[in-house]
Amino acid sequence: MSGTQAQKSTTFDAANKQTIDTQWLQVFVGDELLGKTISELRSRIENRLQSLLETEEYAPPNLLSAMSHALLGGGKRFRPLIFVMTVNRDDCLDAAIDIGCAVEMVHTASLILDDLPCMDDAELRRQKPTTHKAFGQATAILAAISLLTLGIRILSTVEGVPDHARVRMAAVLSHAVGHTGLAAGQEIDLRGVSGTSLDVEQKNWLKTGKLFAAMADMASVLSQRPVQQEAALTEFAFHVGSAFQALDDLMDAIAATSVLGKDSGKDAGRNTMVNEKGEAATRRSYIDHLQAANLALPHCGVEEEPIRFMLRSIHLLAPSEALAHPETEPAVTRDN
Repeated sequence: MSGTQAQKSTTFDAANKQTIDTQWLQVFVGDELLGKTISELRSRIENRLQSLLETEEYAPPNLLSAMSHALLGGGKRFRPLIFVMTVNRDDCLDAAIDIGCAVEMVHTASLILDDLPCMDDAELRRQKPTTHKAFGQATAILAAISLLTLGIRILSTVEGVPDHARVRMAAVLSHAVGHTGLAAGQEIDLRGVSGTSLDVEQKNWLKTGKLFAAMADMASVLSQRPVQQEAALTEFAFHVGSAFQALDDLMDAIAATSVLGKDSGKDAGRNTMVNEKGEAATRRSYIDHLQAANLALPHCGVEEEPIRFMLRSIHLLAPSEALAHPETEPAVTRDN
C-alpha cells in the first residue's frame, strides 16, 4: 500500500460481505488485564517521550516548552502503542519504544501545523489550547519543525538496530510525511486538486493512512518479517488508517468539542467523506475498514489480542450516536 493513493483490499475485503460480524468489538472479561498491561506500556512511552526531549545542548526554553506542550500530557498514544505491538519485541523493546516515540513526534508536528490559522485555525487540541494559541504562530511552527527533525534523528541513531535498518526506517518515515504523503493530503484538503480523479478516500489515505503504512513497513524492517506477514501487516495498516480518517470525518461533523478534545465543525465545506457521501456511508466505511483490519490481523505474525484491545478501546471512545445506525450496520454492544 505504498503508492500515492489508497488501494482497495483484495485479500481481506470485508466491504464485500453482506453482514459484518462486529462481536469482537464488544468488551471482554480479559480486557481488564490487557488494559493494565497496555497502560504500563503507555506509561513507558510517556516517560520516554519526556526524556527524549531533554538535551545537554542549549535550546531556547520557550521552544522546548512549546514542544512539550504539544507532545506531552495528552493524546491516546495509539500510534506508538500499535507500533510496539506489531514488533517482535523479545530483544528490541527499547528500540521499538524509541521508534514509536519518533512516530508520535512526527504525528504531533503534523497536528501543530494542521491547527495553524492558515490551515484549520483551531483553538483546542487534546483538551488544551493549540500550540500557536499558547506560544504564538512563529514558535508553533518552529516547534513542529523541531519535533519532526527530532523524530527522524531518533530513527537514525536508535541503539540496538543495524545501520541498514535505521537508514531504511528513516527513509520510510520521511517519505510518509512529505510531498507525496501527509503534506500532499493536507494540501489537497485545503485547496483540492484539478486534472485528477483523486477521490476523498484517496486523499484520506495520504493524510492519515500513509503514516500507518510507514509504521507497518518499519515494524517489518525491525522484526525482519517474512514477505507474507509483511504484506498482511501492510493490509492491516491500510484499513486501520482508513478507519481512523473515516471516524475523524464523522466525529467532526456530529460530535461536540467537549467529546473530541479539539475544535469540531472544522471540516464544513471541505471535501470530506461525510460531506461527499453522507453520514451513513461514512459510518459504513469506518466499520468495514475496522473489520477488515481485524481479519488481516491473524496473518501478521503478531500477538493479536492486545491490538484488538486497542481497536476496541478507540471504537468505544466514540459516542454511541456517532456509530449507531440500525439501517446500515449491526448494533455494537457498548459499555459506558
